[in-house]
Amino acid sequence: MIDENELQELRKGMEMQFRYKFYQDPKFPFLQSIGIKHVIQGFDARDDVGFIGMLHLWWVSDPTGTVTGIWESEWLDTPHEGIALAQALDKNRMFDVGKLVQAHAKAIHNIAEQEVMKQIQAKIEKEEEEESKTVLWN
Repeated sequence: MIDENELQELRKGMEMQFRYKFYQDPKFPFLQSIGIKHVIQGFDARDDVGFIGMLHLWWVSDPTGTVTGIWESEWLDTPHEGIALAQALDKNRMFDVGKLVQAHAKAIHNIAEQEVMKQIQAKIEKEEEEESKTVLWN
């Protein structure tokens, strides 16, 4: 087991690495605009260290106006705290996830249905064209 100072140093290093990869991700600049303002990531190490913690990053607009916003952070000590936070964030959403999924599924179904109809129409047209070639006109 490691002491509190070692744990804090380990967390600091993990957060720096995570933020570097997070900021390099192509989707990073667009997260706030699509409603993703919280990110929770768990960290676990070797058996001798064990669970390091869960990093919670959340986006906050900059009150000074210097930048558009910043990602604040906090470390959660147990997985249970992380799960409780995720559940609380889920309850406080401004939209119904179930309805959003249903609308998305309906849109995908409609697109797939239109594609099938196009394929059927193309097949019918091809068959009619083939049939008109075989008809003998006297």
